[in-house]
Amino acid sequence: MKLRPNLENAYELKTPEDNIELYSVWAKSYDSDFIDEMQYELHLSVANEFILAGGKGPVLDVGAGTGVLAKALLQRGKFSIEATDISEAMLEVAKSKNIYERCFWSDLTKQIPVANCSYNGVVSSGTFTHGHVGPSSIFELVRISKPGGVIVISVNEEHWNALDFKTEVRKISEVVKSYQLKKISIYGKQSTHSHKDDKALILTIKV
Repeated sequence: MKLRPNLENAYELKTPEDNIELYSVWAKSYDSDFIDEMQYELHLSVANEFILAGGKGPVLDVGAGTGVLAKALLQRGKFSIEATDISEAMLEVAKSKNIYERCFWSDLTKQIPVANCSYNGVVSSGTFTHGHVGPSSIFELVRISKPGGVIVISVNEEHWNALDFKTEVRKISEVVKSYQLKKISIYGKQSTHSHKDDKALILTIKV
């Protein structure tokens, strides 16, 4: 594949193997190249919604990347957080920040290697998007959540519509207490790149 690490190429990924290859190259510069330079703020919104929903630990950060979502959570409260991601290279960067109790590999298109009802909270930012994870994986997040738990994930708006997340969420609503959606901006107001106006839906599920 040998793709240059940037958002456009990330959106074009087709397989888990493609994701592993791209992020192995991007991991060390991801925070500066993407988070800072593009004024990515979606993780901050996910953290805020988790707090507003009364989320508590232990928390699993799904598609944790370099740990920016966990860092945002810890700036807002005390949580025990674990991380999982398909990219070992991204997890190594996350580990170096010393914010996680545990980091482990998983492929979200398959089963996460943890038992049912393991976490009070599950969060994810930037994982349910083009070239990455589709709606069927949301059931897996419900499986690993304890009764009374809170799940907060972001879904790119175009990805939501293209893969019909709405239908999957309706199915999930039959087995959880409630859910709500909120549309928000992905990037900061001062951003000037071609994706500056992109939106995401934040899905909050109470199990």
